Amino acid sequence: MSDLSNNNLEEDMGVRGCPPEEEITTLTLDDEFDRKKKYINPCKFDDATLRRRDNELKELQKLYPNMCISMLELAWNFCEYTPKEEQDKIIKEKLWEGKPVNKRMMGGTIKNAVSIESR
Repeated sequence: MSDLSNNNLEEDMGVRGCPPEEEITTLTLDDEFDRKKKYINPCKFDDATLRRRDNELKELQKLYPNMCISMLELAWNFCEYTPKEEQDKIIKEKLWEGKPVNKRMMGGTIKNAVSIESR
């Protein structure tokens, strides 16, 4: 068994109950929270793709100034991840056109800005 006398504790823990200095690590806020990254990159794009994406999104903003950036990003990501054949199929067969499949709720009273009660 180890001896728990005050001398051994001071040797083990260092001065004033702290670990020895070589074991102390000081982290800055940038190390603790990884804020150095400029982009939130959930799609795991590489640097070249991110630069190309930024340039193309700027061009899309010029072409479609009334659309919000999140919709432009959504469209860009779809075009990047979807193969050209599937995009052509969607356009050719008009898969995204037509009436909605789900029936919309019409009329009624809105309470608490959440639920709709029919009359």
